[in-house]
Amino acid sequence: MPLKKQPADPTGKASKSLWDSRAFLTAVSIICAIMVWMVVTMYFDPEGTVWITDATVNFSYQSSTYTELGLDIVQQPEIDNVRVRVDGNGTVIGTMGAADIIVYPVYTGLTGPGETSLKLEARIINSDYANLGIKLTVEKPQTVNLVFDTVSEKTLPITQDTSGVTIADGFTLNSVKTVPASVTLSGPTTELDRISSVVAPVSTNSELSDTLTVKSTLVLRDDNGETVTPKYTTMDTDTASVTLTVYQVRELPLSVQFINTPTGFDTNSLSYSLSIPTLKVAGPTKIVGKLNELSVVAFDLGREFAFDRDYQKTIELPEGVVSQDGVSTVTIRFDTTDMDSRTFSVSNIRLVNVPSSLDVTPLTSIIRNVKVYGPADEIAELSAESILAQVDCQDLTVTNGQQTIPVSIQVPSSSRIFAVGDYTVQCEVTAQ
Repeated sequence: MPLKKQPADPTGKASKSLWDSRAFLTAVSIICAIMVWMVVTMYFDPEGTVWITDATVNFSYQSSTYTELGLDIVQQPEIDNVRVRVDGNGTVIGTMGAADIIVYPVYTGLTGPGETSLKLEARIINSDYANLGIKLTVEKPQTVNLVFDTVSEKTLPITQDTSGVTIADGFTLNSVKTVPASVTLSGPTTELDRISSVVAPVSTNSELSDTLTVKSTLVLRDDNGETVTPKYTTMDTDTASVTLTVYQVRELPLSVQFINTPTGFDTNSLSYSLSIPTLKVAGPTKIVGKLNELSVVAFDLGREFAFDRDYQKTIELPEGVVSQDGVSTVTIRFDTTDMDSRTFSVSNIRLVNVPSSLDVTPLTSIIRNVKVYGPADEIAELSAESILAQVDCQDLTVTNGQQTIPVSIQVPSSSRIFAVGDYTVQCEVTAQ
Protein backbone atom coordinates (compact mmCIF):
# COMPACT_ATOMS: atom_id res chain seq x y z
CA MET A 1 0.00 0.00 0.00
CA PRO A 2 1.59 3.32 -0.95
CA LEU A 3 2.57 5.78 1.80
CA LYS A 4 0.65 8.99 2.15
CA LYS A 5 2.64 12.07 1.52
CA GLN A 6 2.54 14.61 4.34
CA PRO A 7 1.14 17.91 3.43
CA ALA A 8 3.65 20.67 3.11
CA ASP A 9 4.10 23.26 5.92
CA PRO A 10 1.96 26.14 4.88
CA THR A 11 4.70 28.51 6.06
CA GLY A 12 7.14 26.84 3.83
CA LYS A 13 9.59 25.90 6.78
CA ALA A 14 10.78 22.38 7.65
CA SER A 15 9.60 20.84 11.08
CA LYS A 16 12.22 20.79 14.01
CA SER A 17 12.57 18.46 17.13
CA LEU A 18 14.22 18.99 20.64
CA TRP A 19 17.42 17.46 19.41
CA ASP A 20 17.65 20.34 16.98
CA SER A 21 17.68 22.77 20.04
CA ARG A 22 21.17 24.03 21.01
CA ALA A 23 20.10 24.82 24.62
CA PHE A 24 18.66 21.33 25.06
CA LEU A 25 21.80 19.70 23.74
CA THR A 26 23.95 21.84 26.12
CA ALA A 27 21.91 20.78 29.18
CA VAL A 28 22.06 17.11 28.17
CA SER A 29 25.84 17.39 27.78
CA ILE A 30 26.31 18.85 31.24
CA ILE A 31 24.16 16.14 32.84
CA CYS A 32 26.09 13.44 31.08
CA ALA A 33 29.37 14.95 32.15
CA ILE A 34 28.30 14.99 35.81
CA MET A 35 27.16 11.37 35.63
CA VAL A 36 30.46 10.34 34.03
CA TRP A 37 32.39 12.26 36.78
CA MET A 38 30.41 10.52 39.50
CA VAL A 39 31.02 7.09 38.00
CA VAL A 40 34.71 7.77 37.63
CA THR A 41 34.96 9.21 41.14
CA MET A 42 33.14 6.32 42.76
CA TYR A 43 34.58 3.46 40.84
CA PHE A 44 37.75 4.53 39.10
CA ASP A 45 39.17 7.54 41.15
CA PRO A 46 37.44 7.67 44.62
CA GLU A 47 40.10 9.76 46.47
CA GLY A 48 39.16 13.22 47.75
CA THR A 49 40.14 15.92 50.28
CA VAL A 50 38.15 17.82 52.93
CA TRP A 51 39.22 20.14 55.75
CA ILE A 52 38.14 20.16 59.39
CA THR A 53 38.63 23.69 60.76
CA ASP A 54 37.08 23.62 64.23
CA ALA A 55 39.28 21.06 66.03
CA THR A 56 41.01 21.74 69.39
CA VAL A 57 44.30 20.47 70.84
CA ASN A 58 44.11 17.80 73.55
CA PHE A 59 47.20 18.20 75.78
CA SER A 60 46.42 15.25 78.06
CA TYR A 61 46.70 12.65 75.29
CA GLN A 62 49.84 10.54 75.92
CA SER A 63 50.69 12.83 78.89
CA SER A 64 52.39 9.94 80.67
CA THR A 65 55.39 10.65 78.43
CA TYR A 66 56.22 13.81 80.41
CA THR A 67 54.66 12.94 83.79
CA GLU A 68 56.98 9.93 84.05
CA LEU A 69 59.83 12.45 83.90
CA GLY A 70 58.33 14.33 86.86
CA LEU A 71 57.29 17.21 84.61
CA ASP A 72 54.11 19.18 84.08
CA ILE A 73 53.00 21.68 81.50
CA VAL A 74 53.61 25.01 83.19
CA GLN A 75 51.25 26.92 80.96
CA GLN A 76 48.68 25.26 78.71
CA PRO A 77 47.59 27.51 75.83
CA GLU A 78 44.10 27.37 74.42
CA ILE A 79 44.30 26.53 70.72
CA ASP A 80 40.99 26.47 68.87
CA ASN A 81 40.01 26.25 65.19
CA VAL A 82 42.84 23.93 64.30
CA ARG A 83 42.85 23.18 60.54
CA VAL A 84 43.19 19.48 59.71
CA ARG A 85 43.39 18.11 56.15
CA VAL A 86 41.52 14.84 55.60
CA ASP A 87 42.44 12.69 52.56
CA GLY A 88 40.48 9.57 51.63
CA ASN A 89 37.42 8.21 49.92
CA GLY A 90 35.32 11.20 49.00
CA THR A 91 32.04 9.59 49.90
CA VAL A 92 33.38 8.70 53.37
CA ILE A 93 35.34 11.73 54.51
CA GLY A 94 32.61 14.14 53.51
CA THR A 95 30.72 13.36 56.71
CA MET A 96 33.67 13.63 59.13
CA GLY A 97 33.84 16.36 61.78
CA ALA A 98 35.97 17.56 64.72
CA ALA A 99 34.32 15.08 67.09
CA ASP A 100 35.68 12.18 65.03
CA ILE A 101 39.36 13.09 65.46
CA ILE A 102 41.86 14.13 68.15
CA VAL A 103 44.68 16.64 67.71
CA TYR A 104 47.61 16.30 70.13
CA PRO A 105 51.26 17.32 70.66
CA VAL A 106 53.87 14.65 70.06
CA TYR A 107 55.77 14.41 73.35
CA THR A 108 58.24 11.80 72.09
CA GLY A 109 61.78 13.05 72.51
CA LEU A 110 61.04 15.30 75.50
CA THR A 111 63.92 14.92 77.97
CA GLY A 112 63.65 17.60 80.62
CA PRO A 113 62.32 21.00 81.77
CA GLY A 114 62.31 24.04 79.56
CA GLU A 115 60.48 25.52 76.59
CA THR A 116 60.13 23.35 73.50
CA SER A 117 58.29 23.33 70.18
CA LEU A 118 56.24 20.19 69.61
CA LYS A 119 54.69 18.90 66.40
CA LEU A 120 50.92 18.54 66.26
CA GLU A 121 49.41 15.37 64.88
CA ALA A 122 45.89 14.06 64.52
CA ARG A 123 44.27 10.63 64.57
CA ILE A 124 40.79 9.19 64.16
CA ILE A 125 38.92 8.32 67.35
CA ASN A 126 35.58 7.34 65.76
CA SER A 127 35.70 3.60 64.97
CA ASP A 128 33.29 4.13 62.05
CA TYR A 129 36.18 5.66 60.12
CA ALA A 130 38.93 3.31 61.24
CA ASN A 131 40.89 1.21 58.72
CA LEU A 132 39.46 3.05 55.71
CA GLY A 133 42.78 4.45 54.54
CA ILE A 134 41.99 7.99 55.72
CA LYS A 135 44.99 10.27 56.18
CA LEU A 136 44.99 13.22 58.62
CA THR A 137 47.44 16.15 58.36
CA VAL A 138 47.50 19.09 60.78
CA GLU A 139 48.02 22.15 58.59
CA LYS A 140 47.47 25.11 60.96
CA PRO A 141 49.14 25.39 63.37
CA GLN A 142 51.62 22.64 62.72
CA THR A 143 53.47 23.07 66.05
CA VAL A 144 52.82 24.33 69.58
CA ASN A 145 55.29 25.89 72.06
CA LEU A 146 55.07 24.46 75.59
CA VAL A 147 57.05 25.04 78.79
CA PHE A 148 57.72 22.03 81.01
CA ASP A 149 58.91 22.07 84.60
CA THR A 150 58.35 20.47 87.99
CA VAL A 151 55.12 22.08 89.24
CA SER A 152 54.33 22.31 92.96
CA GLU A 153 52.34 24.38 95.46
CA LYS A 154 53.41 26.76 98.20
CA THR A 155 51.20 28.36 100.86
CA LEU A 156 52.35 31.64 102.40
CA PRO A 157 50.73 33.96 104.97
CA ILE A 158 49.68 37.37 103.72
CA THR A 159 51.59 40.17 105.42
CA GLN A 160 50.60 43.81 105.32
CA ASP A 161 52.58 46.84 104.20
CA THR A 162 51.05 49.88 105.94
CA SER A 163 53.88 52.29 105.17
CA GLY A 164 51.43 54.29 103.07
CA VAL A 165 48.98 54.78 105.95
CA THR A 166 48.92 57.92 108.12
CA ILE A 167 47.19 57.89 111.53
CA ALA A 168 45.65 61.05 113.00
CA ASP A 169 47.03 62.57 116.24
CA GLY A 170 45.49 61.02 119.34
CA PHE A 171 44.88 57.73 117.57
CA THR A 172 46.87 54.56 116.96
CA LEU A 173 46.81 51.66 114.51
CA ASN A 174 45.97 48.84 116.90
CA SER A 175 45.85 45.88 114.54
CA VAL A 176 45.77 44.87 110.89
CA LYS A 177 43.81 41.84 109.70
CA THR A 178 43.78 40.33 106.23
CA VAL A 179 41.09 38.13 104.69
CA PRO A 180 42.12 35.62 103.50
CA ALA A 181 45.04 35.20 105.88
CA SER A 182 47.09 33.13 103.44
CA VAL A 183 47.41 32.37 99.74
CA THR A 184 48.40 29.23 97.83
CA LEU A 185 50.74 29.61 94.87
CA SER A 186 51.08 27.00 92.12
CA GLY A 187 53.80 26.96 89.52
CA PRO A 188 57.30 25.86 88.55
CA THR A 189 59.55 25.06 91.50
CA THR A 190 62.21 27.36 90.11
CA GLU A 191 59.79 30.30 90.33
CA LEU A 192 58.31 29.35 93.69
CA ASP A 193 61.77 29.18 95.25
CA ARG A 194 62.26 32.88 94.48
CA ILE A 195 59.08 33.93 96.31
CA SER A 196 59.48 34.38 100.07
CA SER A 197 56.49 36.55 100.98
CA VAL A 198 53.05 37.68 99.81
CA VAL A 199 52.36 41.29 100.74
CA ALA A 200 49.14 43.34 100.77
CA PRO A 201 50.20 47.00 100.40
CA VAL A 202 47.77 49.56 101.82
CA SER A 203 47.75 53.34 101.43
CA THR A 204 45.25 56.07 102.33
CA ASN A 205 44.64 59.58 101.02
CA SER A 206 43.89 61.08 104.45
CA GLU A 207 44.73 60.60 108.12
CA LEU A 208 42.81 57.77 109.73
CA SER A 209 40.83 58.27 112.94
CA ASP A 210 38.54 55.27 112.58
CA THR A 211 38.66 51.63 111.50
CA LEU A 212 38.83 51.12 107.73
CA THR A 213 38.62 48.10 105.39
CA VAL A 214 40.21 48.32 101.94
CA LYS A 215 40.90 45.89 99.08
CA SER A 216 44.55 45.37 98.22
CA THR A 217 46.22 43.79 95.20
CA LEU A 218 48.74 41.22 96.42
CA VAL A 219 52.44 41.58 95.60
CA LEU A 220 55.04 38.79 95.57
CA ARG A 221 58.47 39.58 97.05
CA ASP A 222 61.82 37.83 97.42
CA ASP A 223 64.13 37.58 100.43
CA ASN A 224 65.43 41.12 99.79
CA GLY A 225 61.95 42.61 99.67
CA GLU A 226 62.12 43.12 95.92
CA THR A 227 59.00 42.56 93.84
CA VAL A 228 58.90 39.26 91.97
CA THR A 229 56.84 38.93 88.77
CA PRO A 230 56.71 35.22 87.89
CA LYS A 231 55.80 34.20 84.36
CA TYR A 232 53.91 31.02 85.06
CA THR A 233 53.05 30.96 88.79
CA THR A 234 49.39 31.44 89.69
CA MET A 235 47.63 32.26 92.99
CA ASP A 236 44.26 31.13 94.26
CA THR A 237 43.50 34.83 94.78
CA ASP A 238 45.30 37.99 93.77
CA THR A 239 43.48 40.37 96.14
CA ALA A 240 42.75 40.55 99.87
CA SER A 241 40.55 42.64 102.17
CA VAL A 242 42.67 44.48 104.75
CA THR A 243 41.04 45.84 107.92
CA LEU A 244 42.94 48.61 109.71
CA THR A 245 41.67 48.83 113.30
CA VAL A 246 42.26 52.37 114.55
CA TYR A 247 41.87 53.17 118.27
CA GLN A 248 41.61 56.42 120.17
CA VAL A 249 44.40 56.95 122.75
CA ARG A 250 43.73 58.50 126.20
CA GLU A 251 45.56 58.70 129.52
CA LEU A 252 43.10 58.08 132.36
CA PRO A 253 43.39 58.08 136.18
CA LEU A 254 43.10 54.81 138.09
CA SER A 255 40.63 54.28 140.91
CA VAL A 256 39.96 51.50 143.43
CA GLN A 257 36.54 49.96 143.96
CA PHE A 258 36.01 48.72 147.54
CA ILE A 259 33.59 45.89 148.33
CA ASN A 260 32.42 44.10 151.49
CA THR A 261 32.25 47.34 153.44
CA PRO A 262 29.82 48.16 156.28
CA THR A 263 26.56 49.92 155.41
CA GLY A 264 27.19 53.65 155.09
CA PHE A 265 31.00 53.29 155.17
CA ASP A 266 32.92 56.29 153.79
CA THR A 267 35.59 54.90 151.45
CA ASN A 268 37.10 58.39 151.16
CA SER A 269 38.32 57.96 154.75
CA LEU A 270 40.85 55.40 153.48
CA SER A 271 44.17 56.96 152.56
CA TYR A 272 46.00 55.00 149.87
CA SER A 273 48.32 55.47 146.91
CA LEU A 274 48.76 53.62 143.62
CA SER A 275 52.09 52.71 142.06
CA ILE A 276 50.67 53.93 138.74
CA PRO A 277 48.25 56.84 139.16
CA THR A 278 47.33 56.99 135.45
CA LEU A 279 47.36 54.59 132.53
CA LYS A 280 47.49 55.26 128.80
CA VAL A 281 44.94 53.11 126.98
CA ALA A 282 43.53 52.75 123.48
CA GLY A 283 40.19 51.53 122.23
CA PRO A 284 37.22 52.30 119.99
CA THR A 285 36.26 55.96 120.23
CA LYS A 286 32.69 55.10 121.25
CA ILE A 287 34.09 53.38 124.39
CA VAL A 288 37.28 55.26 125.28
CA GLY A 289 35.73 58.65 124.59
CA LYS A 290 33.17 58.11 127.40
CA LEU A 291 35.63 56.99 130.11
CA ASN A 292 36.63 59.29 132.97
CA GLU A 293 38.73 56.78 134.91
CA LEU A 294 39.84 53.15 134.98
CA SER A 295 38.90 50.82 137.81
CA VAL A 296 41.30 48.44 139.53
CA VAL A 297 39.99 44.96 140.36
CA ALA A 298 37.68 45.29 143.39
CA PHE A 299 39.45 45.39 146.76
CA ASP A 300 37.68 43.28 149.44
CA LEU A 301 38.06 45.54 152.47
CA GLY A 302 36.34 43.13 154.88
CA ARG A 303 38.74 40.26 154.09
CA GLU A 304 42.00 41.62 152.69
CA PHE A 305 42.92 44.71 154.70
CA ALA A 306 45.87 44.57 157.10
CA PHE A 307 48.55 46.91 158.43
CA ASP A 308 51.98 47.13 156.78
CA ARG A 309 51.05 45.33 153.60
CA ASP A 310 51.03 46.16 149.88
CA TYR A 311 48.50 44.72 147.44
CA GLN A 312 49.08 43.99 143.77
CA LYS A 313 45.87 44.15 141.78
CA THR A 314 44.89 43.63 138.16
CA ILE A 315 43.65 46.66 136.25
CA GLU A 316 40.19 46.01 134.88
CA LEU A 317 39.88 47.34 131.34
CA PRO A 318 36.55 47.55 129.49
CA GLU A 319 36.12 45.07 126.67
CA GLY A 320 37.92 46.24 123.55
CA VAL A 321 40.26 48.58 125.47
CA VAL A 322 43.99 47.79 125.65
CA SER A 323 46.90 49.18 127.65
CA GLN A 324 49.38 51.26 125.68
CA ASP A 325 51.97 51.17 128.46
CA GLY A 326 52.18 47.40 128.58
CA VAL A 327 51.00 47.51 132.21
CA SER A 328 48.26 45.26 133.54
CA THR A 329 48.70 45.45 137.35
CA VAL A 330 49.01 48.14 139.97
CA THR A 331 50.20 48.10 143.62
CA ILE A 332 47.96 49.59 146.33
CA ARG A 333 49.62 50.94 149.47
CA PHE A 334 47.52 52.18 152.44
CA ASP A 335 48.63 55.00 154.74
CA THR A 336 47.76 53.66 158.20
CA THR A 337 49.62 56.33 160.19
CA ASP A 338 46.48 57.60 161.93
CA MET A 339 44.72 54.23 162.12
CA ASP A 340 44.43 51.66 164.88
CA SER A 341 42.74 48.31 165.44
CA ARG A 342 41.13 46.47 168.36
CA THR A 343 39.53 43.08 168.97
CA PHE A 344 36.08 42.72 170.57
CA SER A 345 33.58 40.07 171.63
CA VAL A 346 30.25 41.05 170.09
CA SER A 347 26.99 39.98 171.69
CA ASN A 348 24.68 42.43 169.91
CA ILE A 349 23.29 40.05 167.27
CA ARG A 350 20.45 41.15 165.04
CA LEU A 351 18.46 39.13 162.49
CA VAL A 352 17.26 40.82 159.28
CA ASN A 353 15.24 39.67 156.26
CA VAL A 354 13.65 36.73 158.11
CA PRO A 355 11.09 34.94 155.89
CA SER A 356 7.54 35.26 157.27
CA SER A 357 7.04 31.50 157.12
CA LEU A 358 10.05 30.71 159.32
CA ASP A 359 11.18 31.25 162.89
CA VAL A 360 14.92 31.83 163.24
CA THR A 361 16.63 31.74 166.67
CA PRO A 362 20.37 32.48 167.11
CA LEU A 363 22.10 29.70 169.03
CA THR A 364 25.36 31.70 169.18
CA SER A 365 25.25 34.35 171.89
CA ILE A 366 28.71 35.87 171.50
CA ILE A 367 30.96 36.32 168.47
CA ARG A 368 34.53 36.47 169.73
CA ASN A 369 37.70 37.97 168.26
CA VAL A 370 36.02 40.49 166.02
CA LYS A 371 38.83 42.72 164.72
CA VAL A 372 37.98 46.25 163.70
CA TYR A 373 40.03 49.03 162.06
CA GLY A 374 39.51 52.75 161.88
CA PRO A 375 40.83 56.16 162.87
CA ALA A 376 42.84 55.84 166.09
CA ASP A 377 40.71 58.36 167.98
CA GLU A 378 37.46 56.56 167.15
CA ILE A 379 38.88 53.12 167.86
CA ALA A 380 40.02 54.30 171.29
CA GLU A 381 36.48 55.29 172.26
CA LEU A 382 34.76 52.27 170.69
CA SER A 383 32.97 49.76 172.94
CA ALA A 384 31.60 46.28 172.23
CA GLU A 385 28.07 47.56 172.79
CA SER A 386 28.50 49.89 169.78
CA ILE A 387 29.22 46.98 167.44
CA LEU A 388 26.36 45.17 165.71
CA ALA A 389 26.52 41.64 164.25
CA GLN A 390 23.91 41.60 161.52
CA VAL A 391 22.59 38.22 160.30
CA ASP A 392 20.93 38.27 156.89
CA CYS A 393 18.37 35.43 156.75
CA GLN A 394 17.30 36.06 153.18
CA ASP A 395 19.15 33.04 151.74
CA LEU A 396 18.29 30.30 154.23
CA THR A 397 18.62 26.82 152.77
CA VAL A 398 16.75 24.89 155.47
CA THR A 399 13.22 25.18 156.79
CA ASN A 400 13.69 22.96 159.84
CA GLY A 401 16.99 22.48 161.58
CA GLN A 402 20.22 24.33 162.20
CA GLN A 403 22.21 26.46 159.75
CA THR A 404 25.43 28.45 159.95
CA ILE A 405 24.82 31.96 158.63
CA PRO A 406 27.45 34.61 157.74
CA VAL A 407 27.51 37.78 159.85
CA SER A 408 28.14 41.36 158.72
CA ILE A 409 29.84 43.52 161.37
CA GLN A 410 28.45 47.06 161.54
CA VAL A 411 29.34 50.09 163.62
CA PRO A 412 26.27 52.33 163.24
CA SER A 413 27.88 55.19 165.15
CA SER A 414 30.81 55.53 162.71
CA SER A 415 31.23 55.72 158.93
CA ARG A 416 34.99 55.12 159.12
CA ILE A 417 35.28 51.90 161.19
CA PHE A 418 35.18 48.46 159.54
CA ALA A 419 35.75 44.87 160.57
CA VAL A 420 38.08 42.41 158.84
CA GLY A 421 37.47 38.66 158.89
CA ASP A 422 34.77 36.05 158.35
CA TYR A 423 32.22 35.70 161.14
CA THR A 424 29.21 33.41 161.49
CA VAL A 425 26.44 32.44 163.93
CA GLN A 426 24.60 29.16 164.36
CA CYS A 427 20.82 29.48 164.09
CA GLU A 428 17.83 27.23 164.67
CA VAL A 429 15.29 27.37 161.86
CA THR A 430 11.68 26.12 162.24
CA ALA A 431 8.66 26.44 159.99
CA GLN A 432 5.67 28.32 161.44
